[in-house]
Amino acid sequence: MDRITAMRVFAQVAANGSFSATADQLELSRAMVTRCISELEDWLDARLLQRTTRKVSLTDAGEQFLLRCQQ
Repeated sequence: MDRITAMRVFAQVAANGSFSATADQLELSRAMVTRCISELEDWLDARLLQRTTRKVSLTDAGEQFLLRCQQ
């Protein structure tokens, strides 16, 4: 997975607050969305999203990275 695509997926997850909604919108599997986020987190060596069973929210590092993605 290239980083530009992973960044687009991350920005969409941040906007939706949901891996499932992002997968539906981008016509990807939920596993692929999860993989994109995991690869970004590994590449940046930082946790970008706080995941719970009901909600996905940005960490401080995630907020900073989202600003970069939007530029």
